[in-house]
Amino acid sequence: MKIVKGEITIGRFLVPYRIYGEADAHIVCISGAKQTMAAWRSFVSHFVSDYSIVVFDLPGQGRASILSGEPGVTFEEQIDVLYEVVKHTVANNGSTILAAASWGTIISAAVAARHPDLINKMILGSFGAKPSKAVIEVIREGQGLFDGDKTDEIAPLMIEKFGQHIPDSHKKQMILQFKGMSREDFLSFYEHCKFVEQATDIEDFVKLSNITASTLIVSGEYDAIIDVSDIEQAAAKIPDCVFKMIPGAGHFLHWEQPDILYTYSEFLAG
Repeated sequence: MKIVKGEITIGRFLVPYRIYGEADAHIVCISGAKQTMAAWRSFVSHFVSDYSIVVFDLPGQGRASILSGEPGVTFEEQIDVLYEVVKHTVANNGSTILAAASWGTIISAAVAARHPDLINKMILGSFGAKPSKAVIEVIREGQGLFDGDKTDEIAPLMIEKFGQHIPDSHKKQMILQFKGMSREDFLSFYEHCKFVEQATDIEDFVKLSNITASTLIVSGEYDAIIDVSDIEQAAAKIPDCVFKMIPGAGHFLHWEQPDILYTYSEFLAG
């Protein structure tokens, strides 16, 4: 399998990326908050024979670097990063597919709405249209742990609240990842959580009706931090959108049920 490794300087950030495979069709993957490009390993293995898969680290997580300025990364900056990654890594941008998880789905929707000619299809896994009561409760508990210098307890809190269904190996990886985070990494995460807590509705900053990409929204039946009625209302505003509920799955979807990747394959083939 061909692997291309590179870095892009985007504003005040240095963003590392990888491209797996050599197919003409490209899927660009966008991780959730504090998830690195490693979160897409099984996805890459599943799709690399038919697609070139682009993975990268958003500023404030993984190997990405903040070259100057504050540790917090704004929503607009994250949108710019995804847009520039697509433009840099995909030659025929108009046929780009976005595959996103959790917070990454919001960034993907924003790019697809602002640049409709750029994106052809989107997979939005664990898409949140507005912060649920459960999300706000987790954020506030996490902020309390940060303020009390108990950052080692943040990953176990996240696992308890919405990562119960992931394999033990992934739970250990998440705990180790958070133990290895710097204070600047935690400050970036803290600022991100403040933004999520204050956001009332995705429509305040993303015009869903502008999205022309064929879109699949996937949610797990047992996702404790997603309000299904909110997702259904948001999905109805995207002109070409299918919403699927996955029985038995939680927030982390293909981490929990690898067969979900076949649901993605069926959508892309269609």
